Amino acid sequence: MKNGSYALAILAALSVTYFAENFIRSAATALAPILIRDLGLSYGAMGLLSTALLLFYSLMQVPSGALSGSLGPRRTILGFTALTLAGVAVFYIGSSYLQLFAAQLLIGLGCSVFYLNAVILVSAWLPQARRATGIGVLSAVFNLGNFAAYLGFPLAVERTGGWRWLVLAVGGLLALGWALNYIVLRDDSGGAGRPAPMGFRAGFRRLLSDPRVYPFAVGYTLRNAVFVFANWLPQYLMDAKGLTYLEAGQVASMGTLAGIPGCILVAALSDRLHSRKRPLLLFSVLTLVLLTAVVLTPPGTPIAVLYTLIFLFSASNSYWVLYFSMVPETLPRETASLGLGLVNMGGTVSIGLVTPIYGALVDATGGYGASNALLIGAAAAVPLIYHRFMGESYGRAPDE
Repeated sequence: MKNGSYALAILAALSVTYFAENFIRSAATALAPILIRDLGLSYGAMGLLSTALLLFYSLMQVPSGALSGSLGPRRTILGFTALTLAGVAVFYIGSSYLQLFAAQLLIGLGCSVFYLNAVILVSAWLPQARRATGIGVLSAVFNLGNFAAYLGFPLAVERTGGWRWLVLAVGGLLALGWALNYIVLRDDSGGAGRPAPMGFRAGFRRLLSDPRVYPFAVGYTLRNAVFVFANWLPQYLMDAKGLTYLEAGQVASMGTLAGIPGCILVAALSDRLHSRKRPLLLFSVLTLVLLTAVVLTPPGTPIAVLYTLIFLFSASNSYWVLYFSMVPETLPRETASLGLGLVNMGGTVSIGLVTPIYGALVDATGGYGASNALLIGAAAAVPLIYHRFMGESYGRAPDE
């Protein structure tokens, strides 16, 4: 099989797994109104449940970069996907808060290494002129899985009265993805995708001494704080805008749907412009403007307006995909995978901390003003960091 065709086969196999993983990762958030009602949860407790999977997920980000070098992306993906399947089984049978919490932890551990190792594989098989687009396509699957969850669970509850059968179906799809990865994946195209050997401690010390990694880490951490708005969107739309559960799920799913073309178009525009920084600045500013517009819409705003604003907000917020091209283009090859892990860890820790804080502020204040002000402040800081501290990475040799 020629490298071009094989790269597409890898992308297709990885996409099946990534879709199923993101569907099940979004399950608790998509089911939040149902779980709050059925289990009698506070908003803060629901926020902790939604982000429980991020505990191990965040802790594993830097080690996942090391695993890609020691075990190779293929074996890493296969081993941890098996853990995700175990987590899906626990979520399916879970009927208490503690059982669902345990399932979230296991799912988070299983999913923790997938994206970074998938990016390494895609980067290994695609030339730079198509690399961001390829990563954009893979990243669009993240939003496709979220979209299916936000739309699928409300529809399942509305039409059948239950949601567990949908969890079981997604578990079957994830098992299919594991089988495809077992058959299709190879680690690199003649060594181009594997980091040069370096001990974990030595590599991590070298990474931390490189000032180029910090604007990525801080910017991605703040950007992911803004993403917390999507985690709370169904409940926010019900409480603040007066939507029903089904309507809120449909509007939220429109946001996740927007990320599908958003990731692809942002990445393709970057390749077309031969620039990473300019699209990053443009779309981070648009994200700030659109988030503010959504928050300022009054109760009773026509649902078509909410559909439009959420779609545009989520599409512009898809600029996150550029990080995963920029970090390997900026950092030395020996530390690039560790750098990706560090940046992704900051982002997942941010979501894990800010999601329950957002809910706790709602509990404490009885409204969403303080919670949304926190996110708008983070969104305003992001383009300032990009403009002041981040350089252009397109076309640069990593060691420059």
